[in-house]
This record gives sequence, structure tokens and C-alpha cells, in this order.
Amino acid sequence: MGNFQGLKTINLEESKDPYRNLWRNVLIVGIEDLFKKKQKQYMFNNKKYCVEEMWLYHPDFDLVCEYSQLSPKIVRNKIINAIKKMEKKYVNRKIDMSEMQGKWFYKTNELNRRPDGSYTPMSSV
Repeated sequence: MGNFQGLKTINLEESKDPYRNLWRNVLIVGIEDLFKKKQKQYMFNNKKYCVEEMWLYHPDFDLVCEYSQLSPKIVRNKIINAIKKMEKKYVNRKIDMSEMQGKWFYKTNELNRRPDGSYTPMSSV
């Protein structure tokens, strides 16, 4: 197994370990839940901090990464970078909804919204 700056790399003579695979799947499901939650938050402009995001900094995350034989530092950095990319994608998008939602095409201050003379088709006649 090769080491680079104290971080684990790929082991070419790796054997199948069902426990390690189980913990990697637990990690994958947790990351997928986080991405789904963050995507919904960014889609609807919600700036709250979700429970799944707090899991990244909890000691249980480090334990799951240890059981799955992955470096928690590398996994955490990759997740944070993916969340930043997702945020950029949704922050820079333009909403295709009309500005006039629930309004009539002519403007008046009256309750029944009758058009004044300048907004009718007959105003030019």
C-alpha cells in the first residue's frame, strides 16, 4: 500500500472485505442523502444548515470512514467541493417565471381593476 503525505492510496493486492464494503455503502448512502437535501435547499433558495451537513463534522463520520478504510479528510474535502459546485450551479441560474404573476396587464389602483383610458385597445381611436 502506498502512502502520500500520510493519506491512504490504492492497494493493488486488495482482497474482498464484506465489512469494509458494508461501511462504504453506509458512507455512500449518507453522502447521497446530503446531496439530495442540499440540492433541494439550493433549488428553493433555502439557506438553512441541514442535519446531514452536520454529520460531516461529527466523530461518527470519522468512524465510518475509518471502518471503510478511507481517509475522512479526503472524503470531507471532496464532499465540500461537490457541494460548492452544486451551489454555483443553482445560484447563477435565472428563474423563468414571469414578474407579473397574479397581476393584470393594465395598472390601476381601483379594487375592481377596471382599465383607465390609456390601457384599452380603443384608446388610440
